[in-house]
Order: sequence, then C-alpha cells, then structure tokens
Amino acid sequence: MNTENPEQNQNKNRILKLLAILGLIGLVIIISWLGIQLVRVMPNAFTSLASLADSVYNYKPVELLVVSDKDIINSGESVKLSWNDPEPEGEFSFTYDCAPGVAIDVRLESGDLTPATCDEPVILGDVTSVDLSIMAERNRFTDVTYTISFITPRAIADVASQSGTLSLVNVSIAPTETIATSTPPETVTPEPVTPVATTTKPEVPKPAPTTPTKPTTPLKPTPTPTKPVSTLPTSDPKGFTDLAVRSLGAGTILNNQFVNLGTITSGGASAIQIEVRNLGTKTSQSFSFTATLPNGTTYVSKSQKGLKPNERAVLTIGFNMTDDTGVQPFDVTLKVTGDTKLTNNSFTGAVTVK
Repeated sequence: MNTENPEQNQNKNRILKLLAILGLIGLVIIISWLGIQLVRVMPNAFTSLASLADSVYNYKPVELLVVSDKDIINSGESVKLSWNDPEPEGEFSFTYDCAPGVAIDVRLESGDLTPATCDEPVILGDVTSVDLSIMAERNRFTDVTYTISFITPRAIADVASQSGTLSLVNVSIAPTETIATSTPPETVTPEPVTPVATTTKPEVPKPAPTTPTKPTTPLKPTPTPTKPVSTLPTSDPKGFTDLAVRSLGAGTILNNQFVNLGTITSGGASAIQIEVRNLGTKTSQSFSFTATLPNGTTYVSKSQKGLKPNERAVLTIGFNMTDDTGVQPFDVTLKVTGDTKLTNNSFTGAVTVK
C-alpha cells in the first residue's frame, strides 16, 4: 500500500492550483480575443446585411403613373402634374426636352418658382405633385415632352420614370397663311404657213378699213393674298401614310357632349377622348383601335374610315367607372395596314379617379 506524506500532498495541491489559475487566465484571454473579433466583424456583417436587403428591395419593380390636369395649355397658364407614391422611400425629379421658344418654371415644395433648364433635372423632393408655369413664345403650336423620375437614396440610377407630352398654344401668334400668285397666260406662236403655188392669179382683196387701236400694256403679275384654305391636301399616290394617336383628355359626357374635366368620378359615368391624325402625304387604309380603359375593361372599336393627309378623327369612349380611386392607367393601340411609322400608333396614359 502506497502512502504519501503530507509534504507531497501539499506540493501536489499547489501544482493543481497553479494549473487551474493558468487555465482560467488562458480562458479569459481567449474570451477577450473572441469578443474583440466579434466587435470588429459585427458592424461589417450588419452593413452587408443592410446592403443586401436594400439591393433586394431596390430590385422590386416600382410602378410610376403620372397624370396632368390638362393636356392642352395656353402660353402663360399653369398645369399640375400628379403621380402615385411608390412604396420605397425616395425623391422625385422633373425634366423636359428642349423645344424652340419654350420656358418652364417649377413651383417647389417651399412655394417658390424656380426656372427649369431643359434636359436638366429639377429635384422636387418627397412630393406627389408639382405645378408648372409654361411660356411658348415662338410657335403657335408646340409639343413638349416631360419626364417625372423617382430615385431611392441608395440607388445610382432612376428606379422608375414616366414621360408625357403637353400641347402648348400661343393664341397671339397668327396661323400661317398661304399666298396665291397669278401667272401670266401662256402665249401660243402660230406656225408659219407655207405658200402653195397655183396656176391662176389669185384675186387681191381690197383692204378693209381699220380703226387704229391703242396698244395695250401687258399686266404685271402681282401676288394676291387669299384667305387660308381649309381644304385637306391632295393624297399623293406615291406618298406615305403615318397615323398617330394621342390623348385629348378625360371626363364625362353631358347632353351628348364630351366634357374634359381632367379627372373622372369613382363609380360614375366617365369618358376618355383620343385623336387619330394622318401625318403622312397619302390617304390611309381603314383602321381600328383597342383601348384598355381605366376601369380595367378592354374596348375594341369597329373599322374606321381612312384619313386623308392632315385629316384627324376625334373619338370619344364612354364607360362606367368602378369604385376604385387614385391614379388609374389606360392605353390605346391602333391597328392599320401600310403605316410607315409604328412608334406613334399607341400611347399609355393615366387619369386621377376621385
């Protein structure tokens, strides 16, 4: 039987205590090191997760629908653009294409008017509408294309954008008149007569008495102004056809007349009005159109008579609006044979339902 003396037991206990202290110190050092590493890694991990979540969120498609309270604006008047509020947080901007003699002022959220430079965005902030003051000083009729864009704080490009067209009219500029000029009548030179030999001496008739006349002075052609001709140009058989469709407004029908209100009433009788014009030089084939209305239904028209050059057809589509409210989209697409330009055969618009 092995027995240990008290001194050996005491030394053994000291060694165990020392090993326990060293192990405890090592454990504390390891925990401290892991804590430091965790503190270093966690912010980057949270940032990466936030960036990943934001990236996934930004890839969610955003639908932006813009509507104006009127499509035809007199020079010096104001127009209001409104749009829906997308789900992500962000801000909006306004841009318009350069057009001769057109200047636009934008009323900011603060209420101040600021000039907008064409092709340069004006930051609007987190709003859902903007008022524009428009001047058109060069032409009687001018079309201006505008764009409302939406961007989130982390995005490097526009998340969504929607464009539209405003038709500007300056009534102080008279329409161009056509001037008709008279042309002198064509003169016909008689052919020389070849004398014919005869065997008998022809009788010489006595000259009849003549009354001297004053020489007439030829009239000098002068331009004669005429009133503008309202007839349509003649169709060129070798020309081309180009039908274009656009929106004229939205509203209702009263006493069989379309009333352009700029908005439609929820659950009420409503209507949209469109224009189809032949921008070509040749009479078009007959056409039809398909319209997806703000109430979600689809309307397919009957065949419409072809249009002569510069002739237009104004078409009104009546329907009953559902109980939906807010900005509702609609679109129209033409169907025609032999058209040379297809980019203007359709459009997408939106209207506010109240």
